[in-house]
Amino acid sequence: MVKPNYRSPTYYELKAPPELDWRPYRPPEYQEYRRKWEQRGQEGTAEDFPLHLDVDPTNRCNLRCQMCPRTYYLESSNFNWAPDGLGDMDMGLYEKLIEEGAAKGLKSVKLNFLGEPLLYPALDRMVELAAKAGLWVMLNTNAVLLTEELSRKLLTKGLTDIFFSFDSPYKQVYEKIRVGANYEKVLENVSYFVKVKEELNLKAVQTRASLVLEEVPEGRERIIHDYIKLFRDLKVAEIGFGLPTVMERDYSVLEAPERFVCPDLFRRIFVFHDGLCGPCCGDWERRLIMGNAKIESISSIWNGKAYKSLRNAHLKGQYRSVEACRFCSVPHLSEKSL
Repeated sequence: MVKPNYRSPTYYELKAPPELDWRPYRPPEYQEYRRKWEQRGQEGTAEDFPLHLDVDPTNRCNLRCQMCPRTYYLESSNFNWAPDGLGDMDMGLYEKLIEEGAAKGLKSVKLNFLGEPLLYPALDRMVELAAKAGLWVMLNTNAVLLTEELSRKLLTKGLTDIFFSFDSPYKQVYEKIRVGANYEKVLENVSYFVKVKEELNLKAVQTRASLVLEEVPEGRERIIHDYIKLFRDLKVAEIGFGLPTVMERDYSVLEAPERFVCPDLFRRIFVFHDGLCGPCCGDWERRLIMGNAKIESISSIWNGKAYKSLRNAHLKGQYRSVEACRFCSVPHLSEKSL
């Protein structure tokens, strides 16, 4: 059996300085959760239930970012990612997910996939339900709609981690990449969130800003330096840099590492807004559907034949026999370094 390639050098995260570090304020249960997260990825053990749910409250978005697969598919009239069009998750379905997860040992939920979660009209309710169930509640956002009032709602309802997607420290470049966003306004929104977090004395709440670097950008060191300064001045704790998936590239024809096992098959599951479930953050065209949470439990999907077959293919070194995995960029990007 092949062991999972559980750390990718395609993403680099600069840890928080002591004055912004949220980790000392997390309880021992959080450390145990992260230990299990790493262990499952290293050992390729799925156990009986996922540690984490990635839930897409909506597949709608208010931006058309250049590097986003959603934008690419819209511009190429490919709607495999949204076969029934745009829509929001039914709150009853979400309640079902959280109720089952809380009973089966789920530890965290992240609200985002291909849509912008702040467009969901009852996002604070989603946060509240998960927090009351004892889960760590995470959120990815472009922060365009993150007002001071909404920041307060999310934080008082139990949000524990927020990840800001912000792809350049420079106004002209940022607004070219994040089509539809205003540089100054989004930074102001981030500042609002940090201000409210401090006002409420929520030292355990994690903040992170991250950008997708071009594969070979000019002046990369200067970009990274200026990005770090920008968000350190805003008191954002974590700062990350990643490499992009090039949508026009056919990764299936490139030479790939023989020994690659995806760690996410053993620790998380993705639930799209319509209830269909997948195993992968990069399977935007839905080649791999593991089940339907509207009519099945997450437990039965996680332990079902489709998931077991996929995990076995990876553990036996046969991930390229799976079409979606053969076309995935991650095994190729994991050979590179920032």
